[in-house]
Amino acid sequence: MPRNPARKCGWFILPLVLMIAAPAAAAQFSALMIIKDAGKAVPGKIYVQDGKMRQEFNDEEGQTLTIVRPDRKVVWVIIPRERTYLEMPLKKKLPGQFLQIPDEAIAKRPLGKETVAGYETEKYQVMVREGGGPEIQMIWVAPKLGTPVKMTSRGGNFSVEYQSIKEGPQADRLFDLPPGYKKLAAPDLPPSLKGY
Repeated sequence: MPRNPARKCGWFILPLVLMIAAPAAAAQFSALMIIKDAGKAVPGKIYVQDGKMRQEFNDEEGQTLTIVRPDRKVVWVIIPRERTYLEMPLKKKLPGQFLQIPDEAIAKRPLGKETVAGYETEKYQVMVREGGGPEIQMIWVAPKLGTPVKMTSRGGNFSVEYQSIKEGPQADRLFDLPPGYKKLAAPDLPPSLKGY
C-alpha cells in the first residue's frame, strides 16, 4: 500500500527549528543521527558538504531521504521504495530535523563549553515560540563544524544528536535526485510544508 507522502514528510519536517545563522558553507562531514521522541529512537545518517545536506532515515514505512540544496533553493523529500519525490521551495528555514538556531529565537544564552561526539561545543539555552507558547531548547554548537551537533527540548523528551562524525568530502551524487524518480504533486501537502 503506498504511504501518504504528506504525512511522512510532516514527520521528518518537524515543527521545531533550532539554529545558528546557517551551517558553515565549507563544512564537510557525515554522521550517524539519532532522533529520540518520547522514548522512541529513530536512527539516520546525515551528510553535509558546502552548505548542501542530505539525511536518510529508515522506519516501519521504509526509507526516506531529505536533500537540502540552498544553491537551487529547493528541498527534496525522496521515497526510494516508491521511486518518487516531493519538491518544495527552500525559503528561509531549513526543515526542522536539521539542527539550527532560528533567527526568530526569543532569547539565546550561552551556558559554557562541553564535549559532544568528540567535539568541543558551545552550549546554548534557546527560547523559541512553539505551538503558541515559548519552548526552551538546549543546543550544542561545534565551532569546528560550524553547526549544532546536539539539541534537546520538551524537558529532554525530544532530542537530536550527531554521533560517529567523520570529517571529509562527500560524494556529489549524494546531493542530487536519483535518476528515473517521479515528482509528486505539491498540492497534496499542507500549506505549512510547501516552503521554508
